[in-house]
Amino acid sequence: MTEPTTPLMQQYHSIKRQHPHALLLFRLGDFYELFYDDAIVAARQLQITLTSRNREKGQPVPMCGVPYHAAETYIARLIRAGHKVAICEQMEDPSRAKKLVRREVIRVLTPGTATDSPLLETRENNFLAAIARNGGSKPVGLAFVDFSTGEFRATEFAGPSAEPRLRDALEILRPREILTPAQAATLFPDPSATPRASLDGLGATETNLEPWVFETAYSERILTEHFRVATLDGFGLAGHSQAIAAAGGLLHYLRETAAISVAESTSGNGMAIQTRPAGRGLEHLDQIAFYEQQDALSLDHVTVRNLELLQPALGDEPSATLLFTLDRTTTGMGARLLRSWILRPAIDREEIEARLDAVSELKSATLVRDEIHRTLDAIFDLERLTSRVTLGNATPRDLLALGRSLSAIPTVRGMLARCKAPRLAHLHFQMDELADIRDQIARAIADDPPAQPTEPGIIRRGYHAELDELRDLSKSSKQTIAAMEERERKRTGIASLKIRFNNVFGYYIEISKANQHLAPPDYMRKQTLANAERFTSPELKDYETKVLEADQRAIEIERRLYRELREAIAAEASRLRQTATAIAQTDVLVNFAVLAAERNYTRPKFTESECGVGANGAGRGELLIAGSRHPVIEALLEQRGERFVPNDIYLDDASRPILLITGPNMGGKSTYLRQAALIIIMAQMGSFVPATEARLPLIDRIFTRIGAADNLARGRSTFLVEMSEVAAILNTATSASLVLLDEVGRGTATFDGLSIAWAVVEHLHQNAHPRTLFATHYHELTELEQLLPGVKNLHVAVREAGSEIVFLRRVEPGAADKSYGIEVARLAGLPQSVIARAREVLAEHEKGEHQVTKELSPGAAAAEQPVMFTPVKQEVLD
Repeated sequence: MTEPTTPLMQQYHSIKRQHPHALLLFRLGDFYELFYDDAIVAARQLQITLTSRNREKGQPVPMCGVPYHAAETYIARLIRAGHKVAICEQMEDPSRAKKLVRREVIRVLTPGTATDSPLLETRENNFLAAIARNGGSKPVGLAFVDFSTGEFRATEFAGPSAEPRLRDALEILRPREILTPAQAATLFPDPSATPRASLDGLGATETNLEPWVFETAYSERILTEHFRVATLDGFGLAGHSQAIAAAGGLLHYLRETAAISVAESTSGNGMAIQTRPAGRGLEHLDQIAFYEQQDALSLDHVTVRNLELLQPALGDEPSATLLFTLDRTTTGMGARLLRSWILRPAIDREEIEARLDAVSELKSATLVRDEIHRTLDAIFDLERLTSRVTLGNATPRDLLALGRSLSAIPTVRGMLARCKAPRLAHLHFQMDELADIRDQIARAIADDPPAQPTEPGIIRRGYHAELDELRDLSKSSKQTIAAMEERERKRTGIASLKIRFNNVFGYYIEISKANQHLAPPDYMRKQTLANAERFTSPELKDYETKVLEADQRAIEIERRLYRELREAIAAEASRLRQTATAIAQTDVLVNFAVLAAERNYTRPKFTESECGVGANGAGRGELLIAGSRHPVIEALLEQRGERFVPNDIYLDDASRPILLITGPNMGGKSTYLRQAALIIIMAQMGSFVPATEARLPLIDRIFTRIGAADNLARGRSTFLVEMSEVAAILNTATSASLVLLDEVGRGTATFDGLSIAWAVVEHLHQNAHPRTLFATHYHELTELEQLLPGVKNLHVAVREAGSEIVFLRRVEPGAADKSYGIEVARLAGLPQSVIARAREVLAEHEKGEHQVTKELSPGAAAAEQPVMFTPVKQEVLD
């Protein structure tokens, strides 16, 4: 590329070299312009016209632009597409600049650092993640932050399963951007992928940083400086060097990008600009929390997907998810916390019972519950408002929303003061009314302020005496000019004389060509038009100076007052975040109480057997759910005026840890499996559950193998994916886990699949002993009830009426006698000739299968039994 010769393009290239990986929006007058490859990318992404700019040597430079006043929309589209954007602003008034206008990058926006409303989903987090791994036997560090809310966490993964567990965490977090060391192997390489398509389907932009950014010593230093502490031990990070490295790399990146912001000094284009030192604007990141995976009920991404916790498995109907069904929260903070609790249900019994006590009281206290629920609806997103305040991006309307939100808090606290549950009392204590901030905003901000801090009219009348005087002078100008105009008409005898104002010439006297000979000697000519002459006079000139100086002074005072108010609020960021956290938890607990009251949910009870406490604090004992219902399907059926058929679920770690469930397709086996898991998740979140009674142990992890899917991009067939998921379960499940297996072995030949399914059941029974629900069409497996004392058969009941079948949706003891697959095929619309022929073929095969089963029955000679069906002999478990 030929070296640019114009000063403007030299300036552009100098700035672009500082931000090579971002699309540079270069301010030129009323437009942000992009050049070279940036222009090609932006024009394609934004669907705008790509033009060119001729250089001195005649080579066309690709170029496109967007109007600065509409830039927010275009920037949002670029960020959502996974690009980074550097905003380069004019730092001085072009009309006053003696040479080239000085320009600087005032802000770098990336997918993971977005805080502006158009870039965010109100009810979802926007995570930026960082990964530190130095190879060898060291753990892998993971840190993530939602910069828009201030949530900041870190963890580590050690051992041979570190990479899969890291992948699981990323699949569940779904960060918008992931930071990694530049020289390390990329997480999931795909050099041809576009930004959002990289990282093997994670949907995140990968950003490489210099390796030294992730050095533990450097990371520890910037973290202790930021949090103003001598040691990180108080955050739980002692001995977790890789978590520290990841968190430090993340904070370094935020300092380099998001901590540049817009503030209140004025440039000639009306944009308010001020850069500030690195690290400023991060005040709302006031703490970091280290967490272990076993601190909560563990759900891998396969389980999250199979149980449809956040996203529907098929289609795009959001109502088919647990999140949609449970979400009656009224604040964005509460919605995000509910989502977090679904993904990480509690495992500490004391914490769960504290939540349940609160829900129980709120369910009974109808008036208190309804009043809190109604009042919370008036509270805006305090977490994100606080973030924008500390970054210096808060608009006057943001501050007004903040003030109005704080005005609602005394009502919520008053209602909580009536409650006796310890958790509600604690939330009352944690909820700061922030009366000082609320009153200051009420005194300072006008009732209907402008959208941007660069516009006049932000500060309320009566807040600042000098500002009021200057505004009065400006407002009285119309009357003053009208009086002056009338005097000049009488003095000159020109009845058509007018005094007007525009931004180019200021105030002027306009006289028609026919009357210009009547202009007095003290008039000074300013402009000649086709039909008129424009003049000024000493009196008008003096008045213009006085008014314009008053307007400029008023602007300066108003912006200073606004900046001071915003900085005063930013200084209280920790109080605001504490209150936002309390509001969010109150919102979720009230939400649970509303659901319990409206949907007839029951409080679960947690039990432990005499065996004591199992792995990770999870208790042993029975799992009994009487009249259990699938919360999502029940809600969908109610919308259609239909009723869900409840079923009982009973598992005991000693006598019946495995339930083997047979029955036809469409009969409800998968629903039965899923509702058991969803009820446990709800219970350990602290919610009441859809059942008439629920006695539960604490579960440490839920595993699922449900449905079939391949991953051709990674060279994995449906059956390989299925076996990989089963392998993860068999290698990881503990006696305190819940395992859901549906149709294991159906992805291969019948006898191969049956052999694998048989062996899997035996392994679960003999080794980890997790509570297991195993749905299958292999009726041969029902013989295991006679061979393994912990296996019990259940079946989904069906009623035959002639050639028709009716699905009763009831789960009953015993094995099903057949699968009714042909009847289901008939319901699907297969031609009658195909159905008839299928019945003939089935009859022939059943004869042969009966003979094989007879030969392989437990009574046959052991020597004649194929190895795959030989049951493992064992003692009956007490």
